[in-house]
Amino acid sequence: MGMIGLYKAVPEHLVKKLAAGDLTVEELISFSGEELDIDKAWQGIHYVLTGKIMGGDQPLGNVVPMLDDQGMDLHDFGAFYLYPEQVKAAIEAISEYSQEQFSAKFEQNNPIQEQVYPVGSDEDYQEFLDYLYQYFTAIQSFYRSIAAAGNGVIFYIV
Repeated sequence: MGMIGLYKAVPEHLVKKLAAGDLTVEELISFSGEELDIDKAWQGIHYVLTGKIMGGDQPLGNVVPMLDDQGMDLHDFGAFYLYPEQVKAAIEAISEYSQEQFSAKFEQNNPIQEQVYPVGSDEDYQEFLDYLYQYFTAIQSFYRSIAAAGNGVIFYIV
């Protein structure tokens, strides 16, 4: 099956409740709201942008957020939240990223060479780059939409 990365748009007041411990991640992800499924591309995209498995310099580290200080327990891997201003900073950093820029980052922080999830032993360079870029552009669109609405985001893996 594999580990699938999911985003959920969340109004700022609910992100604050979550951060304060007044709401659980399970409760929050059960609410209706805009969602995005990035399949198994989450760690590959994060690695391409930051050169790290988790964390990484901001705001690129918030594109696929895996922040220790904004993490919550959920299933085996956890969930991570971003405030609206963090979403806005992330989309400002990637809004104009072209395929050429993404490809250059892919070359620089080669996830195939480093065997970053979900890389297999016989991974094709161009196919994997295309796979990640497809989901990267979906994240760009999703972040544009939720930033315009003033929302935060929850990212989790199932």
